[in-house]
Amino acid sequence: MSRSHALTGGRRTPAISAHRGGCEVAPPGSYEAYQSALGTGAEYVEFDVQRTSDGKLVAHHGPRAPWARAGLSYRRLCERAGYRVPLMTEIMALIRGRAIGHLDLKEPGCAEAVVGQAVDLLGTRGFIVTTGDHVAAAAIKRGFPGVPVALTIGGDVGEAARYHWRRARAPGLPRLDRVLACGADWAAVHHLTARRSVLAQCRRHGVKTLVWTVNGDRALRRWLAIPGVDVLVTDHPARAAALRA
Repeated sequence: MSRSHALTGGRRTPAISAHRGGCEVAPPGSYEAYQSALGTGAEYVEFDVQRTSDGKLVAHHGPRAPWARAGLSYRRLCERAGYRVPLMTEIMALIRGRAIGHLDLKEPGCAEAVVGQAVDLLGTRGFIVTTGDHVAAAAIKRGFPGVPVALTIGGDVGEAARYHWRRARAPGLPRLDRVLACGADWAAVHHLTARRSVLAQCRRHGVKTLVWTVNGDRALRRWLAIPGVDVLVTDHPARAAALRA
């Protein structure tokens, strides 16, 4: 199912993941954005998966689902968003056979249901799961060993502080300590954390890299030129694909 990465002068360049479908022609996160992402040249389509208070799994971006904790139903979520928020299964059906799904799992409690539905609709190699919860990542690998899983590192002050605390107790602890411990296949690394040393650690351990979220021509050109990156996440997938070409 996966598309081949672009080649430049015999060197592989990163694949592109359309963050929330991109924001170039439609509101990010809308069904129209995901439709447009399929024509941009992006190999992956990213969407957050969250659950409403009435149990619907939706493709919606938000910090740890505060609306779910407040008891926001699907109808109220759509009203607040200003558009009909796509259901997770709608996005999966849209991209099936056309792009690789990039599921950013915001609620570990619904991991089994989300991944199970994704396997049924996309196949084990038709998507990748990213999560910031190392316990959830390990559970997904145990329950669905064929599904690629990425643990998110960086981009969060608390996550970085916890790593530095662990390193103070164990000097020399690699930045990938929890990626390796939970058995994740990938590291989803925030662009400010993705230093050369971190990318080199990933290569040494056979861990694939997904760098997020990169926008602006200068930054896109820089990251598209780094062969140690497997997937680059951006809000501007059409522009990224044009620069890569």
